[in-house]
Amino acid sequence: MKKVYIYMSLLIIVVISACSKSAAPADPAAGANFKFSALTAADTVIKVNDITTISANATGDGLTYTWTASYGTFVGSGATVQWTVCHQAKFTISCLVTDEYNHSETKTIIVRSHN
Repeated sequence: MKKVYIYMSLLIIVVISACSKSAAPADPAAGANFKFSALTAADTVIKVNDITTISANATGDGLTYTWTASYGTFVGSGATVQWTVCHQAKFTISCLVTDEYNHSETKTIIVRSHN
């Protein structure tokens, strides 16, 4: 009977240790080099239907860029895109930069168009 208790105890220990997850500690340096330093446009005042180049200056690992505008059309993707608009107004253009560790930052600029 004593052997049965020993075997049962060992079985319980094996089952418990097999079911427990051992999470690796997060690397505190992961994403430490992420920095979104600037969002710039070649021209912040353009004529209607002209094109301006907009660049996001960022550093980090596995960066992705998500571009949005209050109106207008983007051509391209990545850190540098071109943007145009078909009517006169003031427009807000934003870029969300995210690294592979899910750090992110958004910057916004204003571009005006005129006839």
